[in-house]
Amino acid sequence: MHKNNRPTVSNYRILSTMLMIYWRVKKQERYLKNYLPNLLGAVVPDYQQSFSDKDIKRITKYWQLALNLVCDNIYKLTGRQLSEEENKRIILLSVFGPLFDDLFDDNILNYEQITSLVSNPETYVAQNKTDRLAAAIYLELLRRMPRQQQFIEHLQTVAHWQQESLKQLNSNISEAALQEITYKKSYFAVLIFCAVLDHYPDQKMLEILYPAAGLMQLTNDAFDVWKDVHKGVYTLPNLYRNFEQLQQLFLNETSTINQRIWQLPYSVKAKQTFAIIIHSLHAMGWMSLGQLRQVTAGVPSFEGLKQLSRKELICDMDSFQQQLKWLRHIRHFTNYFDGEKKK
Repeated sequence: MHKNNRPTVSNYRILSTMLMIYWRVKKQERYLKNYLPNLLGAVVPDYQQSFSDKDIKRITKYWQLALNLVCDNIYKLTGRQLSEEENKRIILLSVFGPLFDDLFDDNILNYEQITSLVSNPETYVAQNKTDRLAAAIYLELLRRMPRQQQFIEHLQTVAHWQQESLKQLNSNISEAALQEITYKKSYFAVLIFCAVLDHYPDQKMLEILYPAAGLMQLTNDAFDVWKDVHKGVYTLPNLYRNFEQLQQLFLNETSTINQRIWQLPYSVKAKQTFAIIIHSLHAMGWMSLGQLRQVTAGVPSFEGLKQLSRKELICDMDSFQQQLKWLRHIRHFTNYFDGEKKK
């Protein structure tokens, strides 16, 4: 679709949408702080001894990303509204997700034990506090799930790509393998949230979510370079550092996403809002890649990145100047199609 066949998203639309998201996030933080204890208390009565303030903060961020970027964003585009039951499932999955990640990241269980938990939670024998909590919440999720088998299959795939991501601890990983892991571990993490919805996305939406999820993970990797290099985790931004190539990938995927969005049979306003919210995260990734490209220009190796400061490697989004730049990039990404040049 050519640019002239669609209305340009204005600065006003960008600003008003992002202000709406900002106030929504603040409201969500207060809501979850009050709502979560009762919900968790019904599933895991001794949760107070298991979830610290840091854990709750992590759960809240997980929930906000899943809700605002994926579940609610898709539903608003398609003219639907999340039910109370769907919201409960999303919150429960936002508690389960970090626990499930920890089973891999903290070497709490081996892969066979994790697949046993996923496939047979009713008979699974817990090994420690973390997997006991994960199993209890997982069983509650399955009890509430509209398509139980699909959810299990998606979680099995998530586990597979989590296992594959352990290859990121080896510097010999190829660039192609690294990109596949980057995209697929993020895509299936997105799909696991879609699986808790009463209305699963259709094929056209899935074709949007794949590149969108890939850019989400690349954004996360670009922001986490300082943390990853000190943990020995290899990513596209810190190992191969082909920043020009990565920036071109952002542009190509953005154009693909936008073309597919504008082919959907929904209102112009709904499609614009959906695109703005999706690209708000991608724009952060673009900014971080630009900073990394500049500060690492004279760094010859992965080990050399460890000599750079946290301030140099992390893109600070708190200043007013950076936020204005971010809004400008959101607008450009939302309006971007092949043939346009990103400044």
